[in-house]
Amino acid sequence: MKARWLTGLVALSLVIAACGGSGDGTTTTTAAGNTTTTQGGGDTTTTAAQAELKYDVGVTPAPCEDAVNEGNGCIYLGIISDLTTGPFAALGVPLTSAQRDFWQRVNDNGGLDGFDVIIRDEDVIDAHYNAEEHATGYEQIRGRVAALAQTLGTPQTQGILDKMAEDNMIGAPATWWSGWNFSDTGGDLILESGASYCFEAMNGLAFMASVLPESFTWGLVRFPGDYGGDYGAGALMAASMLGLPDPLFDIYPFVPISAGGTVDEAVATILQHKPDLIVLVSGPVEMAQIAAGVFQGGHQAFQILGASPTWNVALKANEQLMPLLEAVYKGTHPWAGWDTDSTGHAAVREYAEANWFDASQNRGPSGAYIAGWTWQYPIKAMLEKAIADNDLTRAHLAEVAASLEGVDYEGILPTRSYAGSPNDNTVRHTFISKADANASDGLSLISPAEGYTADIVANFPFESPCFTN
Repeated sequence: MKARWLTGLVALSLVIAACGGSGDGTTTTTAAGNTTTTQGGGDTTTTAAQAELKYDVGVTPAPCEDAVNEGNGCIYLGIISDLTTGPFAALGVPLTSAQRDFWQRVNDNGGLDGFDVIIRDEDVIDAHYNAEEHATGYEQIRGRVAALAQTLGTPQTQGILDKMAEDNMIGAPATWWSGWNFSDTGGDLILESGASYCFEAMNGLAFMASVLPESFTWGLVRFPGDYGGDYGAGALMAASMLGLPDPLFDIYPFVPISAGGTVDEAVATILQHKPDLIVLVSGPVEMAQIAAGVFQGGHQAFQILGASPTWNVALKANEQLMPLLEAVYKGTHPWAGWDTDSTGHAAVREYAEANWFDASQNRGPSGAYIAGWTWQYPIKAMLEKAIADNDLTRAHLAEVAASLEGVDYEGILPTRSYAGSPNDNTVRHTFISKADANASDGLSLISPAEGYTADIVANFPFESPCFTN
């Protein structure tokens, strides 16, 4: 499971809150001034900017329906997410909103070198975080999109990798599994962004070790799957490298409340052992209930290190709980929060705020919205390079993705390369925050503004995924 926000903070009274894109797969070469038949049928005259362009599925020199730039061609992207009744709809909705807003901004600024980029309603699949529905959804859109702007969930994405390979389909994952860095676990098809859960945990535990007393004790509570597996593996490796004792307990798998679990066992175990530090790999519902339960149970001298999904801005609304969280909660994140001063963060805020009137789309201030937006920068860079090469075929997109360099995240992350070995190109820094009721998203940064990289992470030989199912 690779998702960062859960629904259902009920127990704590919180509110968590086109033109033809056919699939014949044929490659068409256009020439300026010539008339060609587009994928969706019908004739169009290509522009000079599209001269000698090769393209196949998900691209047409014809303008998009309701095009922002009438003279541009059209590139179609798809999304497979969890948008209504699945356990991660609170993540999927703002992710999807952000990704549509990202491309709206691109189109508002003239598009990509003669092309608008759109995500049509029919190319957005609500798979309810179900692997079978994810695969079915992929079948529905594989013949009409150039790439996937989002594929939510590690097991779900793993389930369609063979078909993605057949199609040369590149995807941006809504997942931070460390395996996406490696070609033999599907990484050649995936353009991931930010540090993996594994490095996030290693950095987080190293940071906490630097601020807690030398003899501190700790325990681990983690969800099943790649989320709890990858983050937990990172925490355990970090403890070993830092010379820390083993955790007093490791509750794994800790069943999410949305899947019928409760926090009772976790709270009881924590109260039995009374660790100084609780490392939580859960959702915000579970984190909040565990914090409250442990404090009310009499153990009040503790700190929480939470993986990024343990936080949701809705926690700010609980006036009784928030003072406790301000005292105990520290969280690890792949990028800095809502109030950060960067060009990319400013654009995130601008487009989210312009659309806040549409409450159903759950725009910011939201870490999920920042995530959805940030994941699009590598897709943009890939498309720009392919357009410059005059080749938007999916086969060429796959070639570009495998050696992509110079991805500009507008300051949300440093410039990124995907070329070379995972050990050379993986992202190793993490942002560490504390709960803060005065911050827009409820978090304020306590690590350096450029992120925190522990020595054990900087020097770690990254030769395989930290966790595999």
